[in-house]
Amino acid sequence: MMENLNQKMEQLKEFIEECRRVWLVLKKPTKDEYLAVAKTTALGISLLGIIGYIIHVPATYIKGLLKPPTA
Repeated sequence: MMENLNQKMEQLKEFIEECRRVWLVLKKPTKDEYLAVAKTTALGISLLGIIGYIIHVPATYIKGLLKPPTA
């Protein structure tokens, strides 16, 4: 039991040390970096939307053809 607690404490200490190292390396992005990431993200979201629309339209059309008419 005590061995398990010591192991958990060591893991917690290692995690905190890794977090501290990352925190020391962090820097605020420049305006150019921020805009580049924003443009890339917007492009990716747009492409996924277009692909989804291209798949949705034929699927809806085919579904309508296969569905028996209701009275």
